[in-house]
Amino acid sequence: MMKALLRSWPRRSEKNMFNCIESCIPAERVQSLVWDGDELVDWVSGGQRYRMTGEVISRHVYYAYPFDAAVSLAGSGYAAIYANLGTKGLVLRGGEIIREINRSYYQANAFEYPIAMFRLPSGRAVLAHCPDEYCRLQIEDLATGEILAKSSGPKAADFFHSRLAASPSGRYLLSAGWIWHPVDAVNVYDLATALVDSTQLDQGGLRIDAWAEESSAVFLPDGRLLVALNGIEDEEGEAIKGGELRLFDLDTVTLLAAVPTAQQIGSMMPVGNDHVLALHEHPSLVDLRTGLVVQSWPHLQTGTQTSSIVRGTSPVPPMARDAHGRRLAVAQEAGITVLHFAN
Repeated sequence: MMKALLRSWPRRSEKNMFNCIESCIPAERVQSLVWDGDELVDWVSGGQRYRMTGEVISRHVYYAYPFDAAVSLAGSGYAAIYANLGTKGLVLRGGEIIREINRSYYQANAFEYPIAMFRLPSGRAVLAHCPDEYCRLQIEDLATGEILAKSSGPKAADFFHSRLAASPSGRYLLSAGWIWHPVDAVNVYDLATALVDSTQLDQGGLRIDAWAEESSAVFLPDGRLLVALNGIEDEEGEAIKGGELRLFDLDTVTLLAAVPTAQQIGSMMPVGNDHVLALHEHPSLVDLRTGLVVQSWPHLQTGTQTSSIVRGTSPVPPMARDAHGRRLAVAQEAGITVLHFAN
């Protein structure tokens, strides 16, 4: 059972403000962005690389399919390109195709392709996606495609998996998807359990209390889960004005704190353990202890996404988020802008 709600945010020693360095790299027609060390790579454009010095390393590879998004596992040579509102993807190693991947057609034109690359606590590189059905997760070896865990019970929970992400330790897998209504929901799965008993993937995972009309979720560097909710209801079913930030300890399945916020959060990137970049319309640095915006960059347009359901929202530009290095890269017409938050 979830413990009683705490209204105060845990106090930490981290400083309130960061020195943000903003830089711009000349670039044209960027289609996707991921970080690889101190370089940015556009895998959809064939693996074109952008260095922070402004140097561009071109690679002329053309894919005869409308891929428009990419994920990667930094330092491994592995990446995947896919159609975010389609059904097709390619797994790459060193820029070479090693296999194709797919997802179900059902509602695929409405919500983000579910995919993530990460390392398990053992160090094994894996791919999480939904190759069979929208509601069935699969964890496989990234290099070989060997299935390590798979939702395969007679009846999986009716959940549209999306926006997959792993905790920094690789133990927990996040799925910030939705259920038919539609309403957003956030599920988290303990992979230490699921790799032994795959039926754990058929259900709702740790069953944290995080659902609303709109949501997003992200792991903080210390492994706690942050969820942003908008369009929530009180115990009587009445709509609550504004949104809420909720902090969860997954090891104890405990709700640690909840803070109201008037800011529309959208997608997020943590900046340390007490701040997050809210990416609705433009980047805004939010103090998680107060829910207040402490700095913003209105000249950087980052789209209006507030859910895994993105049909009908304004386009989100190619972005690369590096929580460990506290760097955000956003592709604009004039080039790629990088925000780097130094201590």
